[in-house]
Amino acid sequence: MQKIKILWSGITGRTGVQALNASKNSQYTQIVAGICRNDKNYYNYSQLNDINQEFDVIVDFSHKDYFDKILEFALKVKKPLISGTSGVTEEQLARLEEASKIIPVFRGGNFRFAVEEFINDVVEFAKDNDNIKIVETHYKTKKVPSETAKVIAKRVLDKTGKILAIESHLEYDDLINDWRVGNLHCRVEGFEQLGKDVLQIANMMKFQKPEGLYDLNKLLKNN
Repeated sequence: MQKIKILWSGITGRTGVQALNASKNSQYTQIVAGICRNDKNYYNYSQLNDINQEFDVIVDFSHKDYFDKILEFALKVKKPLISGTSGVTEEQLARLEEASKIIPVFRGGNFRFAVEEFINDVVEFAKDNDNIKIVETHYKTKKVPSETAKVIAKRVLDKTGKILAIESHLEYDDLINDWRVGNLHCRVEGFEQLGKDVLQIANMMKFQKPEGLYDLNKLLKNN
């Protein structure tokens, strides 16, 4: 079986490092090249046109300042793009949505399959309950409300028409993310599993068509 080849932007970041480690033992995916700001072992953002490795999918977990360059490059080479960079503007997201009509684009506040199951459970819970609230607790440097909490609230609104309140706390010294809705609970630790999950998403995105923005919900339905 031929492996899906990945070009990873933000390769020295937390998720990139874990994905690179996971890809060394993966039967399905391979990170063939990386991009970052200032590591000589990888390309930098002024060298995108110098990349000579063949790749099937681009993953971007970098910085919002490089978002436009990566999007422009993905459109130029016409490869699927998985966008996990945080802090981007509404204008940048609008450009990403336009690009999703030309190339397959994944953009979700959640990249974890275990969390996707939790979201589905929350939607079912919301159907039978009112005045619901998500209480999230994270490591102390996390930006809140988290993108995952926003995704959950939007899914609940879209599926039930109900407002899900978000209550956020920053308490943990370790890399822990924790969400609770009623008697439902989801907790993830570290970035090892996240790296593996993004590799799996890349493997699936290779075979998608440019049909608007993908998230895990849409991607799983298509597969």
